[in-house]
Amino acid sequence: MSRPRFFVSQTCGPGREIELDALDARHATLVLRMKAGGEVTLVRDGVAWNATLSHVGADGVRATCAGVAAGERGELPLDVSLLQGVTKGAKFDFVVEKAVELGVRRIVPVECERSSARAGQQKIDRWRRIARAAAEQSRRVNLPTVEATRDWASAVREAAGKLIVAVESAPPGSLAPIVRALKARDVLTIAVGPEGSFTESELETARAAGATLVSLGPTILRTETAAMALLAAIASHFW
Repeated sequence: MSRPRFFVSQTCGPGREIELDALDARHATLVLRMKAGGEVTLVRDGVAWNATLSHVGADGVRATCAGVAAGERGELPLDVSLLQGVTKGAKFDFVVEKAVELGVRRIVPVECERSSARAGQQKIDRWRRIARAAAEQSRRVNLPTVEATRDWASAVREAAGKLIVAVESAPPGSLAPIVRALKARDVLTIAVGPEGSFTESELETARAAGATLVSLGPTILRTETAAMALLAAIASHFW
């Protein structure tokens, strides 16, 4: 059984005692039922450390670092951001969880012309908690970020690296050459629209910014499925 994994804000090092975040401490004690002496993995700045719980109590949970954990994989070898059109209901929760599992580094909620919901700070905070839990579960060594909501024009303008936009009107076969050309340490931004997809004016904004429009196949995917298809295609190129 793998060790429970927790991201920490303090600097790790051999013999250093680290305080777990309050939510992680609650998870360790109430959900995992861990006691002092239990083995965990602490992650800070892309490095995973073997550690042992040294204190479990009502005043918090602390763990003492031993050494750097061997055999860690945990990351795609390139930096991928996701611009995701805000969706209604729990669909965006699903997108955050699965995108993190598949290796995305950054998620930007985007309010598009056809977005049927808005993303206030309460939702952003929930998505950040979901991202953290998903990163710990999937053994990531970097904690992905969920950024503040942007409008489409701002999100496109601020996109890092090459921008590719998933849209059903793109020509068949348009994704494959992009995936084949990817290299380790590339910076890439992928974009998926809300229910109803992007409007033509939004696609024009993307084209004007140098984006490449790509097809995800002959069927029409739900918005919460499209980013997963893109990320899986990217991951398959490296693994």
